[in-house]
Amino acid sequence: MSSLSTLLSVAALLTQLACLKDSYSVKLSGPVTVGENWAELKPETALKPDKDWQEVGLELEQPFNDDFFNEGSGPNKGKGILMPDKDVINPDIEVVDQDGNVFPLVYAGALVPGNGKGGMVRYARPYPDKFPKERVYKAVRIKSPRPIKLKAVYWLCQSVRDMK
Repeated sequence: MSSLSTLLSVAALLTQLACLKDSYSVKLSGPVTVGENWAELKPETALKPDKDWQEVGLELEQPFNDDFFNEGSGPNKGKGILMPDKDVINPDIEVVDQDGNVFPLVYAGALVPGNGKGGMVRYARPYPDKFPKERVYKAVRIKSPRPIKLKAVYWLCQSVRDMK
């Protein structure tokens, strides 16, 4: 009976993992240092808001981390990028549509590895705002009051189907 329950548990896990197919991401850049001047990232094909919500993900390079454990200081404590000196900041991030309209983003959380270090900090439209679906988006702009090293930048298209 034990092997049957193990087999059923493994089958259930594989079924859940197989369902994680509706969300996707588009890599906008590889390693980049973001500073005081706008870094403009232009994808090869226009970005579409074709899922339930869209975000921009910044994959952080060490020693930069999400302030997952509230170790930082300042007005963004617990909600932003933890700098090596323990200050917590958020870069300015804008998404630009095909007509030049600008959509500013705000901190939306993080995808943090098990140790709470590094990970991906996410930025999205302020709730309840969403990206208009009838448009395409041609660029993402990022600048920061202090230099931040990133492994990569992503356009994340999240689906509630994957949140079961």
